[in-house]
Amino acid sequence: MDPTIERSGNFATRVDVNGSFQEVDSRVVTLTLPASAAAEQYRVLYHRLERMRALKPLKLVALTSAVAGEGKTITAVNLAMAAAAASPDRKVLLIDCDLRRPKVHTYLGLRASPGLGEVLREEVEIGQAVRRFSSTRLAVLPAGAPVEEAADLLASSRMRRLLQLAGEHFDEIYLDAPPALAFADAHILSAQCQGVLMVVKAGATSSKRVAQALAMLGDAPVLGCVLNGVEVTELAYR
Repeated sequence: MDPTIERSGNFATRVDVNGSFQEVDSRVVTLTLPASAAAEQYRVLYHRLERMRALKPLKLVALTSAVAGEGKTITAVNLAMAAAAASPDRKVLLIDCDLRRPKVHTYLGLRASPGLGEVLREEVEIGQAVRRFSSTRLAVLPAGAPVEEAADLLASSRMRRLLQLAGEHFDEIYLDAPPALAFADAHILSAQCQGVLMVVKAGATSSKRVAQALAMLGDAPVLGCVLNGVEVTELAYR
């Protein structure tokens, strides 16, 4: 048993309050524009997951994409925010697992470090890295400083223990995973999850690349694809 993680078993209640509404990226529409059509689509996505949860456990869900630039991080942030708003009785955690190119903290106006990387390298305890996002019930574990040994850290026993411990304290956990075609990271993470969402940018990602990315995930429990970057018009609504 990892002593550092065990000592911080109460990390869910020891979180820093950091970040403010003014620092939030405008693309976090579930918070900045909650009445918008875009925010509503994230709520639709969340409730689709809820219907799946009625059939099987989906506590741990990872979001990935075929390549960079498809909007997986902003999708993960908005989905987690929608989850926190939709279920007042549940504890929701968002973990930035993109240790090479972390972005979650930039969207939410949080400090990058300490984060997941520092926890996995035994530099800090979990309670020093998990923060409660101000004005919401969402807990966030940023990635920390970028690292090169991302795959080794994500495949470590410490990562498995961290996810196990998080599962004991949170009802829903969302992982922002790296693109599937670039590194082994997404494959490593998907094997530890109960569900995986593939984010696809409309008009940008070829079906061939999506198929390759899905093949890279092997037998991971892929729940489906999220089509990102689609204009929601009044005509489409009608």
